[in-house]
Amino acid sequence: MSNELLESYMSLFRLFRKMKLHMFSFRLKKQFPALHKYTNEYISYLASLFARAANTDGFNYLCSLLRVEGITSGYWDAFVEAEEALQEFSKLLRLTKKRGQEKRAIRFGLLIYCYATEMSAPYEILANLLRCCQNKSYMMYPFSHLIRVSKKRGLFAKRHLLYPINKIEHIKELAAACGEVKLNEILDSFFNNDIRNAFYHSDYTISENEFRIIEGAKLGKNIIPLEELSNILTRCFAFYSAFFIIYKKVRQGLAKGQKFHLWPNYEVLELLSDKEGLTGFKIHFPNGSHAMFERKRHEGTTALNIRYEEEGISLMVGDLDAYKKAEGWFVEGKAFDEYGTRYNKYGYWRPIIFQGDSQKIEKKVTDMIEDKIIQGCLFYIYTTGHKAIEFVLKSNKELFRKEEHSKPRFKKKKQFVVRKCENREGSSYLYDGTIYLKSINVESIQDALEKICIYVESFKKRGVEIQQRLKYQFYSDIVPIQKEDGSFTLTLRSDDPRSILVASHLGLFPKSDWKIKEEWI
Repeated sequence: MSNELLESYMSLFRLFRKMKLHMFSFRLKKQFPALHKYTNEYISYLASLFARAANTDGFNYLCSLLRVEGITSGYWDAFVEAEEALQEFSKLLRLTKKRGQEKRAIRFGLLIYCYATEMSAPYEILANLLRCCQNKSYMMYPFSHLIRVSKKRGLFAKRHLLYPINKIEHIKELAAACGEVKLNEILDSFFNNDIRNAFYHSDYTISENEFRIIEGAKLGKNIIPLEELSNILTRCFAFYSAFFIIYKKVRQGLAKGQKFHLWPNYEVLELLSDKEGLTGFKIHFPNGSHAMFERKRHEGTTALNIRYEEEGISLMVGDLDAYKKAEGWFVEGKAFDEYGTRYNKYGYWRPIIFQGDSQKIEKKVTDMIEDKIIQGCLFYIYTTGHKAIEFVLKSNKELFRKEEHSKPRFKKKKQFVVRKCENREGSSYLYDGTIYLKSINVESIQDALEKICIYVESFKKRGVEIQQRLKYQFYSDIVPIQKEDGSFTLTLRSDDPRSILVASHLGLFPKSDWKIKEEWI
C-alpha cells in the first residue's frame, strides 16, 4: 500500500512540475527527492518511537498496536476502509498524467491530504505509544476526555466529535511530556488546519501559482504559494507512508518472533498472527482458563474475559481458587515447556519478578541440593519458567569482533550464546551470556556451569583479564567497605539487581533502564 502511495505522490509532483511556472518548476525539481528524504527521516524516527514504547511495558504496547476494543462484526474498522480508500485514490491519481490536468492533480493531492489527516487510528496509536513511553496504561479512547457533550444528559445528549487539530494538540502535549519533541516538529511541518478546512468547505481557489483561502483562514483571506503547498503535501505523504511502513513491519516482526512469553504469575502470553502479521493475543491462565483479543482485517474483533477500564484493561481469570493454588505455566491444560528462551533481553539484567510464593520455591531448591550456586540457578528456572543460565562477563580486551558468539546448536537452536553489551561510560568490555538447558536436573546445571568456566579460562590463557558472574545467585558478592574504626558498611541499592533477587512487581523499584553496568560485575 505504501509503495503505491509513494508512486502516486511522485506522479502528483511530476504534474506540478509541468505547470508553466519557471521558478516553481525549478524549485520543485529540487524538491522532488525530498519525498524520499522525508520518508526515510520519518521512518527512522517512527522506528525509534515504536522501539522506545516497546521497551517500557510490553503488554500496553501490544494493546496499542492492536487497538484493543470490544467485540465487533466484520467491516466496522474505519482504519481498514481508510487504508483501502487511499489505495483507490492513489490509482486515480496515477491516471492524472496528461498536460492540462495540473489542477486536477492538485485537487487529488489535497483530497488525499485531507483524507489522511482525518484518520483516527494513527492518532490513537501515536497517543498510546507516547503513553507507553511515560509508563501509562493503554486507553481504548485516548481522546475521550476532549469530547464535548451538550448540556442535555442521557440518551439525547449531543456529543461534539473531535477534529484532527484537537487530537494533534493532545498528542503534542504527550510528546512534550516524554521528550519526543521531534514528533511535534514533524506534525507542525505538514498539518495546516486552514488548508484542511478550506478544501473541505470549498473555500479556496487555485491560481497559476497560489492556493487561495477565501474566508476560513485565521486572519481572513490567506494565500499559500504552490511551492509551500507542495512541501506541506510532500511531508504529509511521507509521514503517512512512513507510518504505514513501520506499523506493518512491527506487526510482521512480532508475528515472526517468539510466540509464547512467560509472565510472573504462571501466565503465558501467546501472540496470534496471520499472513498480514500480528492479529491478537491469548493469555493462558494456570487454572485452564484464558483471555484473548484478536483483530482481523475484514472479520472484526473477538474478545474474551477482558474488562475495559477508563485506563488500561483487566483480565478475568475464572476460578480464582484454582488460579491461586496452581504452580507452573500451562497452555491448553498442558505444562508449558519451551527450549531456547530466557528471562532478560540481551544486554539487560532485572530483578526476578515473581508474584507467587517465592519462599516456597526457595525451600524447594534448598531441599534439593546444598550448593548455593546451583540453588540460584534452580530458583531462576522455577520462578521465571526459562530453562537457562544467564551470566555476565567483563574483560579488558575485546573477546570477539562479531556482535555474538555462539556454540553448537541443539534442535536447530543455539545452546551457548554470548553477546556484546553497550558500555558507553566504562572502559571495559561487557558481555551477556546464556546457556540453554535441555533439562533442569542438577547434572545438567553442573555441566553448564563447567562450560562457562572452560569458556572463561580459554581467554585467561590468552592473557585476557576477565571476570564472570551469574546474574542470579543465593549469596552476595557485594564487598563491604571497612571504616577507620574497624566497622564495615554494606551498600545495597534498589536499582542494582545484585541487591534484590526477587520481587512481586517491577514498580517497586526506582526507574532504571536495567542495562548491564560495569560496576555490577
